[in-house]
Amino acid sequence: MSIDDLGDPSDCAIIECRQCHGSLGVVVFPNLRDTEEAAAQGNEEAMQRLPELLERLRQAEVRTERFEQEKIVSVDQLPELDGESLEFTWDLVEVDGDTYQIIRLGDVELWRELAFFDNIPRFNEVKELLRQKYGTRFKVLRPTERSEEWLCGDNAGKLVRLSYT
Repeated sequence: MSIDDLGDPSDCAIIECRQCHGSLGVVVFPNLRDTEEAAAQGNEEAMQRLPELLERLRQAEVRTERFEQEKIVSVDQLPELDGESLEFTWDLVEVDGDTYQIIRLGDVELWRELAFFDNIPRFNEVKELLRQKYGTRFKVLRPTERSEEWLCGDNAGKLVRLSYT
C-alpha cells in the first residue's frame, strides 16, 4: 500500500522526518464508513460520535458548495493591472469564523475565496490563472508565512518543493 492508495488526504496524517521531510509513516483516521460499521456492531464510542461526524460532513459539504460558487475560475474575474513586473502574495485572513485565501498585489486585494487545509493544488491553479491573465508581467505568487501551513498541511516538506513562479 502506498500513500496514493489512501484516497482522501484528510483521512490520514503523514508522519515525516523534520530534517529531510521523508515519510516515516502514515496514521489512517476512521472515516464515516468505519464509524457507521462500528456503531452498527454496537461500539458505544462510534454510536456517540456518529451524529457529530454526520454534522461535520454536512457542514463541509455546504462549505465546499460555497467555495465552488465563489472561487476564481476565469482570468476575466481578475482586474487589469499596471506594471511591468507583478509580484503577488497568497495570504490568509479569518472573517466571521471562516478562513479565506487572499491574492494581493502589494496592499491591494485582488481576490478572496474560502481556504482549505493542504491546498497546494489550488495555489497552482490560481498561479496559472495569474500567469494566463498577466503573461510575462507575472513574476511570482509568494505565500505569506501565515499561509504556509494551510498550503502544506501537516507536510512541511511540500513547501520546499513548491514553485512560486
